[in-house]
Amino acid sequence: MEDSFKVLEKYYLSWSGKPSLQYHKEDGAPSCLCHLSSEIYEAQVVASIARKAIQEKKTVLILAPKKDFFPLLMKALTKKKVPYNCTIDLLPKRIAVVKRFIDWVQKTDDSFMTRLICEDLITGGIAHVPGAKKNGRSSEETINNRIAEETNIAQLWESVDKKNDLYSALKNLDNPNKTIKAIQEALLAFEESYVNYASDNKGEFARLLATLSKIWVNPNKIIEDISNVVNIIQTDQPFGSTSAQLLTMRKAKGLEAQVVIIVGLEDDIVPDPRSEDIEEESRLLYVSMTRAKEKLYLLHSFKKPRNISYGNALEHKQKSRFLETIGRNSAWMAPTNKKKTLQQ
Repeated sequence: MEDSFKVLEKYYLSWSGKPSLQYHKEDGAPSCLCHLSSEIYEAQVVASIARKAIQEKKTVLILAPKKDFFPLLMKALTKKKVPYNCTIDLLPKRIAVVKRFIDWVQKTDDSFMTRLICEDLITGGIAHVPGAKKNGRSSEETINNRIAEETNIAQLWESVDKKNDLYSALKNLDNPNKTIKAIQEALLAFEESYVNYASDNKGEFARLLATLSKIWVNPNKIIEDISNVVNIIQTDQPFGSTSAQLLTMRKAKGLEAQVVIIVGLEDDIVPDPRSEDIEEESRLLYVSMTRAKEKLYLLHSFKKPRNISYGNALEHKQKSRFLETIGRNSAWMAPTNKKKTLQQ
C-alpha cells in the first residue's frame, strides 16, 4: 500500500493524502520489483509466480496495460499448466474489421452493419477522414471536418425505412460529396466481387478486402495477425478449481486478489505516451497496485516487441517513471542467471 501512495504523492496533484481508514491492518511484504531480460522471460516468470500462488490456494490477478500482452502470457501459463480465466476478446482489431466486412457483404440490407462499415472506411479505410480521435492532437479544423463528414453519413438515416435500407440510400444518393462517393464505390465494388467471385480474377475478393479496408498494407501486419489467431486457437487451456484472472489495468477497479502481478511497466508503455493526463495514468497504476491483498509483483522488461511497445527502441527499456518514485532497485532476472542480482 505504501508504494502505491508514493506514486500518487508525486504525480496526482489532486490527491488529498492517505485515506483515513476505519480499521488498521498491517502492511504485507513490500512490493517486488523485477527487471526481466525479455518479454518472453517476463511471461515465464508470471506463470511461475501464478503457479506457486495457486498451489498455495491463493487468488491471483494478472494485470497488463493492454490486451496485446495476453497471448504470450496465456501461452506461458498453459506451458506451466496454470489454470487461467481471460474474458477479454483477444482477436486482433484488424481481424475484427475483416469480420465486419464479410458479415456485411453477406447481408447488405443490414443498416446497422452498413453504418459500422462506413465508420471503418472513413476511420482507416479507403475513404479515410482524419480526426477520429478528438483528443486534442488534431487541429480544430480537422476535427470539425470529421464531424461534418460523420453528420453527412448520419443524415442518410432519414431515408431509411421499412422499404429502404442504408446501403440502398447510399447507392441512390445523387451528387454525393467526395467522401460518400468513395464509400459508394468501395461498397459497390466489394459487393460485386463477392457476388461474381466465380467470374472474377482469382483472389480479387481478398485483394479488394485488403485494399478497401487498408488493414494489411504492410505484409508484416497480416503475418502478425495470423500468428496471433493461431496462438489463440492452439492454446489448450488448463483446468483447475482455482485459476489466475487476466485483465487489463483499466478493468481492475473493484477487484482484489491475494497475489497481484502487473506486467509491462516500461516508461514508454506506463504512463501511456498517447495520453496527456499524467495524473490519470498515475491513478490507474495506483488502483492496480491496491488490488493486492498480500503480495504485489511489479514487472518491467529489458526489451519488448514493437507490436506491444509504443516507443521506438526495442531494447534497453527504461522502467516506468512511476516505479522510480518507490525508491527501490529492481531485481534483475534472466534465464541464465540462477541468482538474482540488483540492477536499476
